[in-house]
Amino acid sequence: MHLIDPTTLQLVSKSLDACALRHQAIAQNIANASVNGAKPVRVQFEELLGSLRAKLEAGHSIKADAIPTARLLAEAGDKPIALDEEMASLSSNSMQYQALLRAMNRHLSILSVAVQEGRR
Repeated sequence: MHLIDPTTLQLVSKSLDACALRHQAIAQNIANASVNGAKPVRVQFEELLGSLRAKLEAGHSIKADAIPTARLLAEAGDKPIALDEEMASLSSNSMQYQALLRAMNRHLSILSVAVQEGRR
């Protein structure tokens, strides 16, 4: 039986939170696509994981509380909201969210089997 370690479980959880926040940001961008001067908002999460990745690649371990929380940022510049890009982002984010949910569900299923077998 392979359980997800607590740090990886926390990373999956924070990634799910980031996807949910990104979904809200994309919905806001789509809603404001026809508004003159509206600036797109983005979610910063993967960029924040860069230092953690470097630590892992160097052979260091990381703790669950070191995993950053996603942040919502207004995009700088005068770039208008591109509806086609937002729809593509929505599709990509939905697929990522579903993959993360499958991983979490698999972990919970393993825990459920372990609990049920322990009762016998």
